[in-house]
Amino acid sequence: MKADYHIHTQYSCDSNLKAESLVDKAISLNYDLIAITEHLDLLPQELARFGLPSFAQYSRHIDALRASHASSPLRIVMGVEVGDFQRVKPQADTLLEQIKPELVLGAVHFLSDHSNVAVPLKKPLTPAQITDYYTQNLELVKTCDIHALAHLGVYKRYYTQVPDESHCEGLLKEIFQAMIERQIALEINFSALRKPYLHLLPESPQIELYRSLGGDLFTIGSDTHLLEHFDLGYGQLPAWLFSGEVRFPL
Repeated sequence: MKADYHIHTQYSCDSNLKAESLVDKAISLNYDLIAITEHLDLLPQELARFGLPSFAQYSRHIDALRASHASSPLRIVMGVEVGDFQRVKPQADTLLEQIKPELVLGAVHFLSDHSNVAVPLKKPLTPAQITDYYTQNLELVKTCDIHALAHLGVYKRYYTQVPDESHCEGLLKEIFQAMIERQIALEINFSALRKPYLHLLPESPQIELYRSLGGDLFTIGSDTHLLEHFDLGYGQLPAWLFSGEVRFPL
């Protein structure tokens, strides 16, 4: 199956990608499934700056896309990426009950000190900040109802070297154990292949740790915001993802 479970279109505040163009390109590249996962960001600083998109309009748009491409084998999934779900859980749960997405991604974008780690950083994170980042992810997978954990290690996307995370090995193991117990997929995010880091997120050693603990549920995500980024780097994904050894949601 050729699939991308993490794409943003015009209903996300940081994307102008037209969903119609995305669908046409996915069909031309023989995709079987694409999940449009618009941002659902509820932290006060995000709401004050960007507000919320119209999820009713988004849902109607997905229905129209499906109807207009009914003869295509491409499956179009309506999803959301909930930013920092663990910190806004009551509000997010209420909205998700109304939106009813088919796919829910959970992602950590902000540290406890309010640093946004999903954008280029002025300086590398300290060991304490890295610990905080993974602690937030652990809380997310332990307490929130999500289908997949998105871009684990996102703070590294604009790094040029792999940082020392040896002090977080225990935390990573706890994250993966919680995910396996709760049947949460690990996203193989390949957005950093088109950024300075040039590695998958999470990196191969962390993926292998997840697999060694019994994890076999994955999603693949480009984190596309621009049409020219869609499918870019897909051919660099590890062959075992397509060997029948792993499971995919939906």
